[in-house]
Amino acid sequence: MTSRTSFKLIATLIVALPGAALAQGTLSTQGFGYPTGQLSTRTLGTGGALGEIDPLSVSNPSSILNLGGTALYFQAEPEYRTLSARGQHSSSTIARYPLVLGAVRLSNSVAASLSATNLLDRSFQTTTHGTVSVGGTDIGSTNTFTSDGAIGDVRLALAWEPVSWLHLGVGAHAISGDNRLNSTQVFDDSTVYARLVDTSTVTFVGNAFSGGVELYAGRAAVFAASYRRGGTLSLKRGDTTKTEAHVPDRLAFSAAYLGIRGTSLAVRTARDTWSNMEGLGSPGLIIHDGWDTSVGADVLGPRVAGRSLQLRAGGRWRTLPFGVGQTEVRERSLSLGAGTLIARGRAALDVAGIRATRDASGIDIKESAWTLSVGITVRP
Repeated sequence: MTSRTSFKLIATLIVALPGAALAQGTLSTQGFGYPTGQLSTRTLGTGGALGEIDPLSVSNPSSILNLGGTALYFQAEPEYRTLSARGQHSSSTIARYPLVLGAVRLSNSVAASLSATNLLDRSFQTTTHGTVSVGGTDIGSTNTFTSDGAIGDVRLALAWEPVSWLHLGVGAHAISGDNRLNSTQVFDDSTVYARLVDTSTVTFVGNAFSGGVELYAGRAAVFAASYRRGGTLSLKRGDTTKTEAHVPDRLAFSAAYLGIRGTSLAVRTARDTWSNMEGLGSPGLIIHDGWDTSVGADVLGPRVAGRSLQLRAGGRWRTLPFGVGQTEVRERSLSLGAGTLIARGRAALDVAGIRATRDASGIDIKESAWTLSVGITVRP
């Protein structure tokens, strides 16, 4: 394979963004990547059910009032996943830092926040060994294809409490990121054939706006909803715009029962119109709109070493936007989590463990994953 041919392969993968699961070694990062959900560790511990109510999640801008004051939040999320296809298994570990947020109370009834989250994550590495013909001679070589990139969402949000039972919020989103692709070919006989390395990068630039509301029925229940309206999303290489589409719209609802002290029993559903991104990739890239539904609980647990624990559990069901050809990839997950105050109450530590399975109908490919989510909130 010549360097020119390899470069063409990289360029095709970048512009077309194909959905070959076996080539990527994963089901979840097809197309433009894996939708992390933009949910905090606390919410992930409930399977996502608190998504429109939790102030550390960035779906509903009106929820930031629930923080009560100034706070900084950071989240880390390593994932260990295994792909099984045709009797073969491959494993990989992905390190993500999907959410950073800062919030401040501007007055008794107004709060603001600035956050940075992953909208889509496309990080993976695949290594294969085969033979290529060079001058009529078959030469063994090892090919490594690496993708390191994500589409991020930077949100500036304001929330207002006109009355005690009503929270309103608006948000402005800057959508940006890049996708760095690297293809390396190392020949078995390295003394004769030099290693071939090709890299290329594309950039994403877009915008969106969001609004949200929370309605409290005393201390017994809360109902919340949010809507994100996507603006133009461009794919660029250098200073040249290659294609344009739109940021996906999202409509989401949550409801929670709060009648038990220290406990939230919640349900959430969201509809994402990922098909707004059609046209940003190749015509053959099939994009699926999907529902994201979860149920979960956050309950007051026992005291350990003088600290109260919050215990969480939940389940989640959703369709991923980028399938295998025209076949949808479904994800089902179960979560367990816990949280407590540390540093004399000036910080909070949340931990969640998530077991996810992913499959596509009629295709002998399955993916399973363990994810550990850790979130730290600090109040200066």
